Amino acid sequence: MYTLRTLFRTHLVEPRGVIYAGAHIGENLGGFLDAGFESVLCIEPNPEDFLLLQKNASERIRCINAAVSDRDGSSSYYMVPGVPTLNSVLAPDTGYWVRLVGEELAQAHAPQRIEVQTYRLDTLLEQHGLVGRYNVLYLNIQGGERAALQGAQRTLESLDTLFTEVNFEPRYEGCALFDDVDALLRASGFRLMYLEKFPHSAGEHGEALYRRISSLPKPSLEPLSDLENR
Repeated sequence: MYTLRTLFRTHLVEPRGVIYAGAHIGENLGGFLDAGFESVLCIEPNPEDFLLLQKNASERIRCINAAVSDRDGSSSYYMVPGVPTLNSVLAPDTGYWVRLVGEELAQAHAPQRIEVQTYRLDTLLEQHGLVGRYNVLYLNIQGGERAALQGAQRTLESLDTLFTEVNFEPRYEGCALFDDVDALLRASGFRLMYLEKFPHSAGEHGEALYRRISSLPKPSLEPLSDLENR
Protein backbone atom coordinates (compact mmCIF):
# COMPACT_ATOMS: atom_id res chain seq x y z
CA MET A 1 0.00 0.00 0.00
CA TYR A 2 1.45 3.37 -1.01
CA THR A 3 1.64 6.49 1.13
CA LEU A 4 0.58 9.87 -0.25
CA ARG A 5 4.17 10.97 0.17
CA THR A 6 5.41 8.12 -2.03
CA LEU A 7 2.68 8.63 -4.62
CA PHE A 8 3.33 12.34 -5.04
CA ARG A 9 7.11 11.90 -5.10
CA THR A 10 6.85 9.13 -7.68
CA HIS A 11 4.92 11.45 -9.99
CA LEU A 12 7.10 14.48 -9.24
CA VAL A 13 4.34 16.50 -7.62
CA GLU A 14 5.55 19.62 -5.82
CA PRO A 15 3.77 19.68 -2.42
CA ARG A 16 2.82 23.34 -2.16
CA GLY A 17 -0.93 23.54 -1.47
CA VAL A 18 -3.74 20.98 -1.73
CA ILE A 19 -7.52 21.38 -1.86
CA TYR A 20 -9.04 18.42 0.00
CA ALA A 21 -12.69 18.22 -1.14
CA GLY A 22 -14.74 15.63 0.69
CA ALA A 23 -12.44 15.81 3.69
CA HIS A 24 -14.85 13.98 6.05
CA ILE A 25 -13.11 14.22 9.44
CA GLY A 26 -9.63 14.65 7.98
CA GLU A 27 -8.41 11.08 7.61
CA ASN A 28 -5.86 12.06 4.95
CA LEU A 29 -4.57 15.21 6.63
CA GLY A 30 -1.61 13.39 8.17
CA GLY A 31 -0.69 12.00 4.77
CA PHE A 32 -0.77 15.42 3.11
CA LEU A 33 1.34 17.00 5.84
CA ASP A 34 3.79 14.08 5.75
CA ALA A 35 4.07 14.59 1.98
CA GLY A 36 5.26 18.13 2.73
CA PHE A 37 2.27 20.27 1.74
CA GLU A 38 2.58 23.79 3.08
CA SER A 39 -1.18 24.38 3.22
CA VAL A 40 -4.34 22.27 3.06
CA LEU A 41 -7.85 23.53 2.34
CA CYS A 42 -10.40 21.05 3.72
CA ILE A 43 -13.96 21.19 2.32
CA GLU A 44 -16.68 19.06 3.92
CA PRO A 45 -20.49 19.47 3.64
CA ASN A 46 -21.61 17.14 6.45
CA PRO A 47 -22.22 19.41 9.48
CA GLU A 48 -21.57 16.63 11.98
CA ASP A 49 -18.29 15.56 10.41
CA PHE A 50 -17.26 19.19 9.97
CA LEU A 51 -17.33 19.76 13.73
CA LEU A 52 -14.68 17.06 14.10
CA LEU A 53 -12.75 18.16 11.02
CA GLN A 54 -12.56 21.75 12.27
CA LYS A 55 -10.57 20.62 15.31
CA ASN A 56 -7.62 20.14 12.93
CA ALA A 57 -7.63 23.81 11.86
CA SER A 58 -4.25 25.54 12.14
CA GLU A 59 -2.01 27.94 10.25
CA ARG A 60 -1.48 25.23 7.62
CA ILE A 61 -5.01 23.77 7.64
CA ARG A 62 -8.16 25.71 6.75
CA CYS A 63 -11.65 24.16 6.93
CA ILE A 64 -14.84 25.20 5.09
CA ASN A 65 -18.29 23.67 5.63
CA ALA A 66 -19.71 23.29 2.11
CA ALA A 67 -20.01 20.97 -0.88
CA VAL A 68 -18.28 21.65 -4.20
CA SER A 69 -20.55 21.53 -7.23
CA ASP A 70 -21.30 23.20 -10.57
CA ARG A 71 -23.50 25.88 -8.99
CA ASP A 72 -23.66 28.19 -5.99
CA GLY A 73 -26.67 27.61 -3.75
CA SER A 74 -27.84 24.55 -1.90
CA SER A 75 -28.34 20.86 -2.56
CA SER A 76 -29.75 17.72 -1.04
CA TYR A 77 -27.10 15.70 0.80
CA TYR A 78 -27.58 12.00 1.52
CA MET A 79 -26.16 10.61 4.75
CA VAL A 80 -25.80 6.82 4.90
CA PRO A 81 -26.25 5.61 8.50
CA GLY A 82 -23.19 3.76 9.76
CA VAL A 83 -21.22 4.30 6.53
CA PRO A 84 -20.32 8.00 6.42
CA THR A 85 -17.72 7.47 3.68
CA LEU A 86 -20.66 6.87 1.28
CA ASN A 87 -22.31 10.24 1.98
CA SER A 88 -22.90 12.28 -1.18
CA VAL A 89 -24.86 15.12 -2.76
CA LEU A 90 -26.13 12.37 -5.08
CA ALA A 91 -28.73 9.84 -3.98
CA PRO A 92 -27.43 6.26 -3.84
CA ASP A 93 -28.52 4.16 -6.82
CA THR A 94 -30.89 1.75 -5.08
CA GLY A 95 -30.59 -0.95 -7.72
CA TYR A 96 -26.80 -0.95 -7.52
CA TRP A 97 -26.68 -1.21 -3.74
CA VAL A 98 -29.36 -3.92 -3.60
CA ARG A 99 -27.34 -5.98 -6.08
CA LEU A 100 -24.19 -5.37 -4.05
CA VAL A 101 -25.32 -5.97 -0.47
CA GLY A 102 -28.88 -7.32 -0.71
CA GLU A 103 -32.21 -5.64 -0.15
CA GLU A 104 -32.32 -6.10 3.63
CA LEU A 105 -28.94 -4.46 4.25
CA ALA A 106 -29.62 -1.72 1.70
CA GLN A 107 -32.87 -0.83 3.48
CA ALA A 108 -31.15 -0.89 6.87
CA HIS A 109 -28.77 1.79 5.60
CA ALA A 110 -31.32 3.89 3.73
CA PRO A 111 -29.91 7.44 3.52
CA GLN A 112 -31.17 10.43 5.45
CA ARG A 113 -31.51 13.62 3.39
CA ILE A 114 -30.50 17.10 4.56
CA GLU A 115 -29.79 20.39 2.76
CA VAL A 116 -26.22 21.70 2.51
CA GLN A 117 -24.55 24.78 1.05
CA THR A 118 -22.91 24.30 -2.35
CA TYR A 119 -20.29 26.38 -4.12
CA ARG A 120 -18.50 26.32 -7.40
CA LEU A 121 -14.87 25.87 -6.42
CA ASP A 122 -14.06 29.00 -8.44
CA THR A 123 -16.52 31.00 -6.30
CA LEU A 124 -15.38 29.53 -3.00
CA LEU A 125 -11.71 30.35 -3.59
CA GLU A 126 -12.55 33.87 -4.74
CA GLN A 127 -14.75 34.59 -1.70
CA HIS A 128 -12.05 33.45 0.71
CA GLY A 129 -9.16 35.13 -1.08
CA LEU A 130 -7.50 31.83 -1.89
CA VAL A 131 -7.15 31.97 -5.68
CA GLY A 132 -3.78 30.63 -6.80
CA ARG A 133 -2.82 29.27 -3.38
CA TYR A 134 -3.06 25.59 -4.31
CA ASN A 135 -1.50 23.44 -7.03
CA VAL A 136 -3.19 20.10 -6.21
CA LEU A 137 -6.87 19.14 -6.02
CA TYR A 138 -7.98 15.94 -4.26
CA LEU A 139 -11.61 14.88 -4.82
CA ASN A 140 -13.28 12.30 -2.59
CA ILE A 141 -16.90 13.25 -3.21
CA GLN A 142 -18.70 10.04 -4.17
CA GLY A 143 -19.81 10.50 -7.76
CA GLY A 144 -19.95 14.29 -7.84
CA GLU A 145 -16.61 14.71 -9.60
CA ARG A 146 -17.94 15.92 -12.94
CA ALA A 147 -20.07 18.68 -11.37
CA ALA A 148 -17.17 19.75 -9.14
CA LEU A 149 -14.81 20.02 -12.11
CA GLN A 150 -17.38 21.92 -14.18
CA GLY A 151 -17.56 24.45 -11.35
CA ALA A 152 -13.77 24.76 -11.20
CA GLN A 153 -12.81 25.82 -14.72
CA ARG A 154 -10.69 28.79 -13.61
CA THR A 155 -9.24 26.85 -10.69
CA LEU A 156 -8.14 24.04 -13.00
CA GLU A 157 -5.96 26.51 -14.88
CA SER A 158 -3.85 27.05 -11.76
CA LEU A 159 -3.50 23.35 -10.87
CA ASP A 160 -0.74 21.00 -11.98
CA THR A 161 -2.10 17.85 -10.30
CA LEU A 162 -5.50 16.30 -9.70
CA PHE A 163 -6.06 13.17 -7.59
CA THR A 164 -9.61 11.84 -7.56
CA GLU A 165 -11.85 8.93 -6.73
CA VAL A 166 -13.39 7.48 -9.89
CA ASN A 167 -16.38 5.23 -10.52
CA PHE A 168 -16.71 2.49 -13.13
CA GLU A 169 -20.30 1.66 -12.16
CA PRO A 170 -23.15 4.12 -11.39
CA ARG A 171 -23.17 3.77 -7.59
CA TYR A 172 -25.19 7.00 -7.28
CA GLU A 173 -27.94 8.60 -9.33
CA GLY A 174 -26.28 10.84 -11.89
CA CYS A 175 -22.88 9.51 -10.87
CA ALA A 176 -19.90 10.63 -12.97
CA LEU A 177 -18.13 7.62 -14.47
CA PHE A 178 -14.43 7.34 -15.16
CA ASP A 179 -14.78 8.04 -18.88
CA ASP A 180 -16.64 11.30 -18.14
CA VAL A 181 -13.98 12.55 -15.74
CA ASP A 182 -11.11 11.37 -17.93
CA ALA A 183 -12.46 13.15 -21.02
CA LEU A 184 -13.02 16.40 -19.11
CA LEU A 185 -9.51 16.40 -17.66
CA ARG A 186 -7.81 15.48 -20.92
CA ALA A 187 -9.65 18.35 -22.60
CA SER A 188 -8.30 20.62 -19.83
CA GLY A 189 -4.68 19.67 -20.54
CA PHE A 190 -4.13 16.85 -18.04
CA ARG A 191 -2.63 13.39 -18.58
CA LEU A 192 -3.54 10.24 -16.65
CA MET A 193 -0.48 9.05 -14.71
CA TYR A 194 -1.88 6.49 -12.29
CA LEU A 195 -5.10 4.46 -12.09
CA GLU A 196 -6.16 1.81 -9.57
CA LYS A 197 -9.38 -0.15 -9.31
CA PHE A 198 -10.01 -1.05 -5.68
CA PRO A 199 -10.04 -4.85 -5.17
CA HIS A 200 -12.51 -4.56 -2.28
CA SER A 201 -15.07 -3.06 -4.68
CA ALA A 202 -14.57 -5.70 -7.38
CA GLY A 203 -13.06 -2.96 -9.50
CA GLU A 204 -16.25 -0.88 -9.55
CA HIS A 205 -14.53 2.21 -8.19
CA GLY A 206 -10.99 3.35 -7.63
CA GLU A 207 -8.72 6.39 -7.88
CA ALA A 208 -6.74 8.22 -10.52
CA LEU A 209 -3.94 10.78 -10.55
CA TYR A 210 -3.55 13.31 -13.36
CA ARG A 211 -0.73 15.75 -14.11
CA ARG A 212 -0.93 18.85 -16.27
CA ILE A 213 1.00 18.01 -19.41
CA SER A 214 2.72 21.39 -19.53
CA SER A 215 4.05 20.89 -15.96
CA LEU A 216 5.71 17.54 -16.66
CA PRO A 217 9.51 17.48 -16.84
CA LYS A 218 10.82 17.83 -20.38
CA PRO A 219 13.21 15.14 -21.67
CA SER A 220 16.74 16.42 -21.56
CA LEU A 221 18.48 17.01 -24.88
CA GLU A 222 21.88 17.12 -23.22
CA PRO A 223 24.25 14.22 -24.05
CA LEU A 224 24.48 11.64 -21.29
CA SER A 225 28.28 11.59 -21.50
CA ASP A 226 31.18 12.88 -23.52
CA LEU A 227 31.18 9.60 -25.40
CA GLU A 228 28.06 10.74 -27.28
CA ASN A 229 30.02 13.63 -28.77
CA ARG A 230 32.66 11.39 -30.30
